[in-house]
Amino acid sequence: IIVVNKSDIADEKFLNDIKTQYYFCKVIVLSALEHKGLQELLAEIKNKFSAVCGQSAVGKSSLLNAIIPSVNLETQGLSRKLDRGKHTTRANEVYVYGDIMIADTPGFSSLELDIDYKELALFYPEFDKYLGHCRYLDCSHIKEGKDCAVVSAVNDGAINEDRYKRYSDLYSKLKVLWENKYD
Repeated sequence: IIVVNKSDIADEKFLNDIKTQYYFCKVIVLSALEHKGLQELLAEIKNKFSAVCGQSAVGKSSLLNAIIPSVNLETQGLSRKLDRGKHTTRANEVYVYGDIMIADTPGFSSLELDIDYKELALFYPEFDKYLGHCRYLDCSHIKEGKDCAVVSAVNDGAINEDRYKRYSDLYSKLKVLWENKYD
């Protein structure tokens, strides 16, 4: 489940883009501060073990405070000096509240992936029905143009262009990392 917190301050276009880009999984938009959308999340995590993960300052601690009123976790905003989140959670902690078990995890400022760039397309579910339909067997879905079923789907609007741009950027970064690692 992708949970988008802080809907009370989010741009409506951003919220709609998230729902469009991640159509292949459940997206819950909420405001922990205003307790909007919280019931939908609670219904999803009831009788399950869940973890709250994400970048610093996205409202993970605020979300846990809304879910478990007695927990009173410290919250902070963005660092004005660094323009990024301040780490308030420093260790993993599991909370049990009735039929909810939820882990709080420290935020992160960047994400590192140790996957083969050639397998990146497998992590984009919206590519699934196009994989194997490209002209070239070793298609990277980057530079093959009209010979690539994925690129054609992007051009036809069947795959979200922003998601595809992130795929392309990540592919390029992973390729450089992978080549440097194994050269």
